[in-house]
Amino acid sequence: MKEVIIVKYAELWLKSEPVRRRFISVLMSNIKQMLHECGVKNFGVVPARDMILIETKEKKKVIEILKNVFGISWLATAFETGSNFEAIEDAVLEVARTIPENKTFAIRASRSDKQLPYKSRDIEVKIGEKINRSVNLSDPDFTIYVEAKTRHAYVYTEKIEGPGGLPYRTTGKVLVLISGGIDSPVASWLMMRRGCEVEFAHFHPEVFAAKDNLEGIKNIVKRLSEYAPGALHLHIIPYSEIQSSIARNCERKATCILCRRIMYKIAEKLAKTMNAEAIVTGENLAQVASQTMDNLFVEAHALTMPVFRPLICFNKDETIKLAKKIGTYRLSVEASACCLLTPKRPMTSAKLEFIKREEKKIKNLDKLIENALKRRQEVIL
Repeated sequence: MKEVIIVKYAELWLKSEPVRRRFISVLMSNIKQMLHECGVKNFGVVPARDMILIETKEKKKVIEILKNVFGISWLATAFETGSNFEAIEDAVLEVARTIPENKTFAIRASRSDKQLPYKSRDIEVKIGEKINRSVNLSDPDFTIYVEAKTRHAYVYTEKIEGPGGLPYRTTGKVLVLISGGIDSPVASWLMMRRGCEVEFAHFHPEVFAAKDNLEGIKNIVKRLSEYAPGALHLHIIPYSEIQSSIARNCERKATCILCRRIMYKIAEKLAKTMNAEAIVTGENLAQVASQTMDNLFVEAHALTMPVFRPLICFNKDETIKLAKKIGTYRLSVEASACCLLTPKRPMTSAKLEFIKREEKKIKNLDKLIENALKRRQEVIL
């Protein structure tokens, strides 16, 4: 009998056999890479029928790392033993010794190999009778789980929640427009959880921000990198020259919409250089003036590639709750900076033809976009 960490994945079972094999292979590779990057030594990662087994002497550290690996539904520290009834009984009784005298218990058993000479009910009843503790099948203080396979059985008491979703780098690459706000880091995390590889673009307002928040942006991306194998790339794009031109030549009420459209144009050019297939934003329907349905349409009309908005229907408190869970909320609060060009009365129902006319007032826009891309800085975090 030995201790192992079992890793379970749920959603991958919806995939066809070839896709499932590929996703599990990527998940195992991600686990190995993230363990290596965090300094874990001498571990083994082995695929089993419906789980991944990890052997290590650094169980606590490994579990903390695995809680950030996308594609993991849940994990547990388990005793691995033989699949014969006597071996399972020994393991269950060993676990049961840790249950305090005044606590209740239940055994939940499953038997994937129906050729085994016992049933799940036999494990629950016959072994349960030998445990000198009170049974409570509806709401026990402790639950002992038993999974009996063909050659081995696994006994554990606690299921530790993973982030779920799909393994990182299995569904394509996206470019995230990241600001210092609360929303865009959460949108990034959600896309990463759906298996997307991400790179980030931050449009640095330089003189048109209440404060320089570049270090805060870097800290946010660094935090998000804890959920991904390998480093994350942040592209810092100087934007004040374009903002100045908008402010000098265009109607004040259209400032935010024009800013977003030109950001999209730049982001699309950058995305194509890295083979990204979509742009991601933290926009939320009707949260601010630039995010009304009319304005979102006019802004995205500048693009030929898809825009993904994973927060489009979130309430703000839902976004804040998730930001706190993933560890970006405090960093976002510290990094947030108000734009000094935001008009007092921004447009809430922009018309495409009007915005196009305003955009034509910006002199040498193509050259301004080219200059912004040439001056961008890439930071690896």
